[in-house]
Amino acid sequence: MKNLKKGIFAKKLLALFFVASISLCANMYSSPASAACGTLPSKYSSPMVENKNQQRNGTCWAFAVIATLETFLKKNSLYKEPLSEQHMSALCSRGPSDFGWQDLKHNGSFCAASAYLTAGSGPVSGHVCPYDYDKIEFNQDLLNITPLFWVYGIKDVDKDVDSIKQAVAKYGAVAAVIIVNDIYYHAVSIVGWDDAEQKWLVKDSAKNPNNYRWIPYLTTIKALMCMTDVRKFDDKLKRYQHDEYGVTWFWDYCSKNATISNVFDFEGNEKLESVMINSNSPNVQISLYLAPVLSNGAPNEDKSTWQHLHNGYVPYSGYFSFSLKNKVKLNKGKYAIIAQMSQTDKSSNPHIGYMAPSEKLNLGNNNPGKSFVLVNNKFYDVTSLQNCNSIHGFSIKAETRRL
Repeated sequence: MKNLKKGIFAKKLLALFFVASISLCANMYSSPASAACGTLPSKYSSPMVENKNQQRNGTCWAFAVIATLETFLKKNSLYKEPLSEQHMSALCSRGPSDFGWQDLKHNGSFCAASAYLTAGSGPVSGHVCPYDYDKIEFNQDLLNITPLFWVYGIKDVDKDVDSIKQAVAKYGAVAAVIIVNDIYYHAVSIVGWDDAEQKWLVKDSAKNPNNYRWIPYLTTIKALMCMTDVRKFDDKLKRYQHDEYGVTWFWDYCSKNATISNVFDFEGNEKLESVMINSNSPNVQISLYLAPVLSNGAPNEDKSTWQHLHNGYVPYSGYFSFSLKNKVKLNKGKYAIIAQMSQTDKSSNPHIGYMAPSEKLNLGNNNPGKSFVLVNNKFYDVTSLQNCNSIHGFSIKAETRRL
């Protein structure tokens, strides 16, 4: 069994981690929101949201992501109140004995921020959990605060000017890691542009009292992300997942086809509504299935037992969700969500995100029975495969609605 893993390798998510440790230092105008369609205007800005001050902490990563989310909400008439950077930073600043992200308030990442949002941990109201730069620390009470929204999609944006413009025009804002003075990493939210000046309009939590300022198109950018799908929180929904702390690596089967699966122990009396995946292989074809689980804990290999859920394609690199037309009622017990991924003439080999320990991510002992891969018509637990025992879970989430 150990040799079956030959040729399988992982790719680390570079450029999603950065040191947020610098204080930085506008004129403003608007263009029609129709920029999201057809030819882009030479000048554009998304709706502004509340100015905020990160003060002396290196929490720009959280402020940039929250500002990007707030701008998305305002563009889509969903913004009602400011969201909490405190809550995001604190949940990503657990102690050495806690599982999860360790002390990221001074050294954050888009990976951790994306995990926080797609796991359903937030966002929460900024009024309920206000920012206090002297008291950013994890405590269990933070887990009891009800989020305001469910995040269903986060896109990794390409670094060319046109891709950034398209994302800003369509989604309102793009969170960006930039290099300042050729030394420092800093995170801002790009919300507009000016072709005549060759500059981006950004929201920068280190510039006060007005967060909005201009930076050149030629600014070095290391990472970009934006929200693509956000909906109001619904307390009847539940997300089952094995990647609650985010995707830290990508798995590549080194083949044109890959069949992977997550097994979940469902509570019962619920319907399967959607499946969320993280992949960095745009245009790969995906077919989703629900399958029974054998007594050994693995998905049933017999395809006649699989129930088809959805056919689609990876729309972009990042997190994306497939809403199911036919909602499947689930009884109490274990089921497998299976993803068959196939290369197309417009894609690379299939890649799937997975969660594994990193320098700042403590996951504890890795237990089998969560994620599986089909090899020669048999499902194997990834923890039993050579060089895969660090995989704590594939990025396949199942969302259900209680009946």
